[in-house]
Amino acid sequence: MMNDIPCIACALTGGSCCLNRQIVLTLGDVQRINVCVGQHDFFTIEKPEPWYLDPFYDPAWLPLVLNPEGLFRVLKRNSDKSCGMLTKTGCVLPFESRPLVCQLHPYMYTETEIIGIDDTCPISKEKDGLTILDKLNMPMEKAIGWQHLLYNELHTERNEKTLFNNSDQAGKRT
Repeated sequence: MMNDIPCIACALTGGSCCLNRQIVLTLGDVQRINVCVGQHDFFTIEKPEPWYLDPFYDPAWLPLVLNPEGLFRVLKRNSDKSCGMLTKTGCVLPFESRPLVCQLHPYMYTETEIIGIDDTCPISKEKDGLTILDKLNMPMEKAIGWQHLLYNELHTERNEKTLFNNSDQAGKRT
């Protein structure tokens, strides 16, 4: 039954990993989403919220996502701080077009490993959480692939100094 899937149960109670989060986008994410939605106005460049500045489990993260001005590229949010891609029926993006950080959620990760499941996700409370992720077509093997792709894209962007280049002109700075 659909309500047995923790993601749906969470959403039905008004909770969601798509609320009150700044969803970081790689340039690869922007390109994948643009192909899907056919527009470039779905992201913005903004300052991280104060809670975001504590890298807590991955010290490599902030240097990879913040530009020299301390800003980063994120999906736009609605006035209630929900993701701009979120509707009452879920995300408008097909799974493979979603930002890599969304594809990885609820896995927690560093540059070098998957370190667990986010304890704010109901799946983390289930004794068979990894089995549930397998049933959702999110097995550990896929998560490792998404994690590698995420960090490869971040490093490529950083090394090519393309953070917030001309491709971001459509994004609005806030």
